[in-house]
Amino acid sequence: MEYTRQLLEECGLGAERLAMYEIPASEAPKWVAAVNEMTEKAKALGPNPVNPRWGLEAVVPEKLELAVQR
Repeated sequence: MEYTRQLLEECGLGAERLAMYEIPASEAPKWVAAVNEMTEKAKALGPNPVNPRWGLEAVVPEKLELAVQR
């Protein structure tokens, strides 16, 4: 995981965009808290700094767009 965080930092995305949680299925409140924490963190970090078209119409690869329409 540290290697991936280092790669994200080198790419300009920021290591704080990646986290891993070990939460048993029986701990639903912990899972909800982790999801809320990462959601708030993502909102605070803002849009993808690597995507030059952020804020404009999303660019969806043709194959993915076709898969979504099915």
